[in-house]
Amino acid sequence: WWAIRVVVVVVVVAVVGLMYLVSITLNPDSGPEGFKVRRIASAAEKHLSKDPNVVSATVINASADIGGTEADLDVRLKDDTSADAMADLLASTHDAAFGKNSPDTNINLYVTLSWTLHGTSIKTTYDCAGRPDLLRTARQDLTTAGEARTIDITGGRLNIDYGQVTAIPTTFLQPSAPRSTKTFTMNGWKVTSTSNTDGQFGNPPFDQLITAAGQASPTGTIDLDNGTLSVTGLVTDENKGLTPEAAAPVVHAVADCQAAGLTTLKLNDEAKKEPSSDDHWITFVCKNGTWASRFDSPSPSDTEILNKAAEL
Repeated sequence: WWAIRVVVVVVVVAVVGLMYLVSITLNPDSGPEGFKVRRIASAAEKHLSKDPNVVSATVINASADIGGTEADLDVRLKDDTSADAMADLLASTHDAAFGKNSPDTNINLYVTLSWTLHGTSIKTTYDCAGRPDLLRTARQDLTTAGEARTIDITGGRLNIDYGQVTAIPTTFLQPSAPRSTKTFTMNGWKVTSTSNTDGQFGNPPFDQLITAAGQASPTGTIDLDNGTLSVTGLVTDENKGLTPEAAAPVVHAVADCQAAGLTTLKLNDEAKKEPSSDDHWITFVCKNGTWASRFDSPSPSDTEILNKAAEL
């Protein structure tokens, strides 16, 4: 009888243990991983709240699930907290939350910081879980403070907006984080440039492009990404579409496409070139340093634009 009772107890313990393992596997937040991430979030919040540069620190989320384990904190810094002080704060927060040489760096600790520096509104999110380049990256991300209107790094990509300007910002071509974007608006034209994987920005003559585009329309957009320059807004009459007179000055402004570092020029004509097509762009490619139609047999509109640009 005693042997039977022992067997029953062992079976019950095994079943309960198995159920617990299944439960925390399907719902990690109820197990050790959930406890660990909440402990890390609490330690980070306490550390941040004690820092003299911090106005407020709040844990927004701390949970574990099958898709990953993360904690999210929202922090308001005192205005004009320096880039160095912010970078040091991130590093010390990592040490306070994880400890040195912690094995828990699989847990993401996202800290979103908001404040104003030299008149620039900043909102940045960094993962404080074991990024060796965190200090260098954090400092580099803020080098445009004082000239930019906003710096935003909350969507996984650095976005810098200079707002309305009367001249191209001095830090516009300054290297930044890989695949980051910089934007400004001048004379009604919004210019956006995206850096390459090395953080370098292209340097076509943006001022000449804005002047050329402004001959056709008072407003529009100019986008540069990976050697492709896209211009929207040259069409002022949808019935006529993109005219050679409107397009030619833009093509002429970057006539030496090789020197401008461009491979493709796309001009939006706001009209489908074929009834069944969704292509609203007239596209030129750089061949031997000059622009050419992307088609082996150029359309009449492509030829007209290129000929008109050559006359300027």
